[in-house]
Amino acid sequence: MAFELPADCDMRIRRFAEYLASKAPPGRLPGRQHIIPNEIADLLPFLALYDVVPNGSGSPRFRVRLAGTHVVELFGHDPTGKCMDEYVPSPKAEQVCRRYHQVVQAKEPSFYAQELCAEGREHVRFQRVAFPLARDGENVDMLVLIRVGSDLRGNLFKEAGAALH
Repeated sequence: MAFELPADCDMRIRRFAEYLASKAPPGRLPGRQHIIPNEIADLLPFLALYDVVPNGSGSPRFRVRLAGTHVVELFGHDPTGKCMDEYVPSPKAEQVCRRYHQVVQAKEPSFYAQELCAEGREHVRFQRVAFPLARDGENVDMLVLIRVGSDLRGNLFKEAGAALH
């Protein structure tokens, strides 16, 4: 089944999806080694890399390896080095981890859009896609997420410097 983005998906998310598809070896998942940062320099502020950390419970944990400047601005803090359950309050962390675990199991991207209320911040609207990455092309060991957020008037945060749509 081919992954399709909604019609109203942000153009940066579309471009990143196309970029990853072009980097994937035939019939395999792309790995972190296929992403060349200078080829997508304008998208880097919107990206976050998560390590998939095996856990004895069967469901992995998700540790932030890297969070772009727009991601940090969107959520109001830098989660780099922390696992999802260390910086997102429960039960929200459990919901997000379930979504990410589905990406790992299905080996398929997942689109998500909602309004978010980050602690101490105004409500923001964001879109995100979580893409599976596999160093060996098969076993998902990382997720790369692209997130684009705006305030409720549609203004992109100052770090990114452009309108949402």
